[in-house]
Amino acid sequence: MARRVLYHPSFDCDVREAANWYDQHSMGLGDAFVDEVRQRVQSVMDDPARFATTDLGCRYVRLKRFPYVVLFDVTDLDLRLLGVLHTARSIVKWRKRLHD
Repeated sequence: MARRVLYHPSFDCDVREAANWYDQHSMGLGDAFVDEVRQRVQSVMDDPARFATTDLGCRYVRLKRFPYVVLFDVTDLDLRLLGVLHTARSIVKWRKRLHD
């Protein structure tokens, strides 16, 4: 049985904010960021168990070109995509998203 994929309400906002920042610095770089997020989300959907677990108990996958991670939580029934986090920021602020 396939897992249900759920996006946290702020997930798209995380992606848009980062993409806009990259576009302000180099036109088209925001699109490259969005494309890479999509690729990594697909990797998570294909095999979520292969990715590392954080101290908070959720999992993450690093983007290859950008200093960001996609945070997610996985159960037998659901794959919850929690957000896109810059690696220089504290993961503690994402604790609340685990319970939303």
